[in-house]
Amino acid sequence: MRIHASLAGLLLASAALAQSVLPPFDTTYQFANLGTVPNLGTYGGTAFLPSDPNIVLVAPYPQNVIRAIPLVRNTQGYITGFGAAVNVATVGGTDGGLAFGPTGVLFSTWYGPNRLSQIKPGSLATDRVDDLGPVGVGGSVGTCAFVPAGFPGAGRFKVVSWSASTFYDLPLTPDGNGTFAPGTAGPGIVVQGGPEGMVYMPQNAPLLGGKLLLAEWSPGNIAAYDIDANGDPIVSTRQVVAGGAFGFGGGAVDPVTGDVVFFGGSGQLLILRNGAACGTYTGYGNASPGALGTPTISGAGCARIGQTITIGTTGPQNGIGIIAAGYQLNLNYLNINVLQSLTATVISVLDATGQGSLSLPIPLNPALGNNHTYFQVAYLDASTSSGLISSAGLDILIR
Repeated sequence: MRIHASLAGLLLASAALAQSVLPPFDTTYQFANLGTVPNLGTYGGTAFLPSDPNIVLVAPYPQNVIRAIPLVRNTQGYITGFGAAVNVATVGGTDGGLAFGPTGVLFSTWYGPNRLSQIKPGSLATDRVDDLGPVGVGGSVGTCAFVPAGFPGAGRFKVVSWSASTFYDLPLTPDGNGTFAPGTAGPGIVVQGGPEGMVYMPQNAPLLGGKLLLAEWSPGNIAAYDIDANGDPIVSTRQVVAGGAFGFGGGAVDPVTGDVVFFGGSGQLLILRNGAACGTYTGYGNASPGALGTPTISGAGCARIGQTITIGTTGPQNGIGIIAAGYQLNLNYLNINVLQSLTATVISVLDATGQGSLSLPIPLNPALGNNHTYFQVAYLDASTSSGLISSAGLDILIR
């Protein structure tokens, strides 16, 4: 059998908010989308609470609060879920930057006015706000981070302008009140994509150890850079690690597992996790048999973007029918359980033993990652009221 163009195109058409890791990083990492966090709203600056790794703080844009999200972990320590976000502090405005700095002061970016806020330990509201334009940060700021210990430039403070896609080194000086006065920003380094998040990857992370990840809000990418002696990105080394998520923002390393936590544009918790993965094949619904038997449908191969999978079918000897795909349904037409939307179909002709197969290349498009497509097969059988017999459904999750 040959793939009908509409069947391959269905995979792209069915992509919603999704994300996947691109080669060569896909052999080592996967993206997990844990869904939308209640009461969060959207993406924002991200930081784990230093005193409790099971709490992650988020400064969702365009709100004026910092919220805490309780995390659920499995027995291996990996994040598997979360509770509702609750307010823990108020600020004048928010965006993609949230970082604990010296003496536990919490720094956050404020998009629009181009400002930097600071909250001292124990405070429930902003203790200091500075305009960043006068110190040389162009446009309006997007995100911020401190270079971690063990990296070149450790301890230096970095901010990135979203509107100018420019990366700055920003010196800080204690002001005598427990907060810090920003000095004049260093020369800007033009990057790409309107960054709204940044993460320095742990030195022991496979393939990405010691690199800087920038969450590019505009195209929905995660890009990796080598860094120089000051902890700044070396522009010529940019590589796209993953993509396919609207409004990537925030970014923080999970202190328990080394996973990286981001938030998507609608408040989804997105995790870049060490460990390559293929998708899954799951049966659902009920088949519709007849005098010529009960058709079956199955999947084989690594269901991951850029790979080719095989859909296997069985039915009557020399049977003629269709493989159909679309979104999930559960309808009954005459004797047939219709379990998908028939958005795309392809003719299926079985051999003398009642066997058939279909090779289906999955386009190398990150928007296909973490998406489901639903398949079903039906063959002619004059013994039934509809003249057809059909298989149960096949749910293919693409990674």
